[in-house]
Amino acid sequence: MNLALCALLFAMLSAGQSPFTFEVASIRLQPWTNEGRVEVYVRGNTLYGEHVDLYRLIDFAYGLRPDEAQLSGGPAWARHGILSDVSGAESVLYYVEAKAPDGPPPNMTEFRLMLQALLAERFQLRVHHVQRDLPVFRLVVAKDGPKFRLSAVDTKPALAMADGPPFRIHALHESLKSLVDNLADPNHGTRRPVIDQTGLQGFYDFDIAWSPDDLASSADTEGPSIFDAVRRLGLKLEPATAPFDTIVIDHAERPSGN
Repeated sequence: MNLALCALLFAMLSAGQSPFTFEVASIRLQPWTNEGRVEVYVRGNTLYGEHVDLYRLIDFAYGLRPDEAQLSGGPAWARHGILSDVSGAESVLYYVEAKAPDGPPPNMTEFRLMLQALLAERFQLRVHHVQRDLPVFRLVVAKDGPKFRLSAVDTKPALAMADGPPFRIHALHESLKSLVDNLADPNHGTRRPVIDQTGLQGFYDFDIAWSPDDLASSADTEGPSIFDAVRRLGLKLEPATAPFDTIVIDHAERPSGN
């Protein structure tokens, strides 16, 4: 989406207007009962949220990092919904089901805009944007250079991953994008964005494995730390900061009726 269109859409949303709205939407409390999903997802022309707090809904609506580093403010009930209280007392977790109009399913950008409009309507959500420097990792080539090989031209591309532990990647004729994406993954990676500054633009064969449960080296973990695993490839993860658009909640209320 180009900047002019983004600016127009943001102006419309700020004025309480949206070219993208759900045909019907339901939001209700959904106390945690030790089973079920905890996420926002799209299936066909319907957006679902299961056991989600307002923070998680905003993260999805604005395409923010899953670690909540780009989101702040709001009332206490808006974040960290109860996932340990089987009784659901004081729960702030919600079930959301929002159906788009009939026709071809919206793309992900449109779903996000529709959810933004829904949150503004049902939660009376108002936010503003602030540019901030946030922690990231830079992936660079180590002193002795990469220790994996450039793939032969006629190699058939293949990418296999196993959750383990340890988490493993076996790649043939792959760019480093798949590695970078997994290094940044909130479930088994560094839980921070990873910026590729290796300058390696080709297709490579490589194997890597690390313990997703311990970011530091430890004899008790099943596999090396993610940092040691990267070093074995002749690469290095360096802590750094980078500018991000962040969201600050100015106002939010518990959702209105369906």
